[in-house]
Amino acid sequence: MPHRRLLLFIADVEGNLTAVRQTLQRVCESAALPTPEVKWVESPPEGLSDGGWHAAELALPPAPGRKSRKSQQPFLEEQLDAMTQALAQDFQERALGVFVDREHSYARTCTSAPGRPAKAVEGEVLDVMRQAARWLDVETGLLARMLGGGDTARNLLAAAVDFGGEPGVPARPPEPDEDDRFVEAKLAQARVYMQQYLSARK
Repeated sequence: MPHRRLLLFIADVEGNLTAVRQTLQRVCESAALPTPEVKWVESPPEGLSDGGWHAAELALPPAPGRKSRKSQQPFLEEQLDAMTQALAQDFQERALGVFVDREHSYARTCTSAPGRPAKAVEGEVLDVMRQAARWLDVETGLLARMLGGGDTARNLLAAAVDFGGEPGVPARPPEPDEDDRFVEAKLAQARVYMQQYLSARK
């Protein structure tokens, strides 16, 4: 399972992947990026399909670490907001994008709807997944399993989300231990950083 994944969720698109590709091509061309391969997620969870969501995944090219964001080279994931807003505009439906870099415990999500301002959240994976799940109106665990389990994700979310269990089987909350307290401390620190970041943007 790749560490970096980018998924786009679109409401009521009736499987029109060609139109999705055309929208993404326009966004990528404006950013001087090659158009990525895109495909529907096979067998999306029932919670998503019940809500009318279709999930598409973009093939991300290999990229250096997050420090490279300071360079002049653009990255596909940096166009997440633009792609989400373009899909909402073109399809006249709700759209949501999620980028997850599990190796660096970083994620970003953006949601957009016709005639409404887009909303975006970035930071620690757990916090971002919780927000994306709220916007999609699904359980956080469902979204977490879609974006890839594995030891890294399971360790990160052990205190709040069952990443690796069977769908539909509730997980028993683990007893807090030293690792759990460490994760909670890191999440609290990330929230402080996010507040500082948002304050600096105002």
